[in-house]
Amino acid sequence: MAFEVYMPRSSSDNRVALTKHHIRLGNRMASYLKSDRVEVAYDKTSGKLRVKGIKEGGIKISKNKIGAQGIFKYFNLDKKGSYPAEYIEKEDAIYVQIEAGE
Repeated sequence: MAFEVYMPRSSSDNRVALTKHHIRLGNRMASYLKSDRVEVAYDKTSGKLRVKGIKEGGIKISKNKIGAQGIFKYFNLDKKGSYPAEYIEKEDAIYVQIEAGE
């Protein structure tokens, strides 16, 4: 009898999910940030969302989630889904390509 072992994929670690009310960071992405507070910025030209760790102010991360309903309204974003993310250590920032650049 041959058994096949189930190994859960950890591909979600390098992804960021946009839901109706939150930006949810993958476990690995959340662990890279050196702070539990972030600032969120969006570049309309490139279609990239930036989540940058900051020391004070900003938005608090709770259970790898960022309350983002106001962010989505401010930037007029209605995208939902899971997107690949890239961490830039020099900037302590996560970049997410959510739309094709102009």
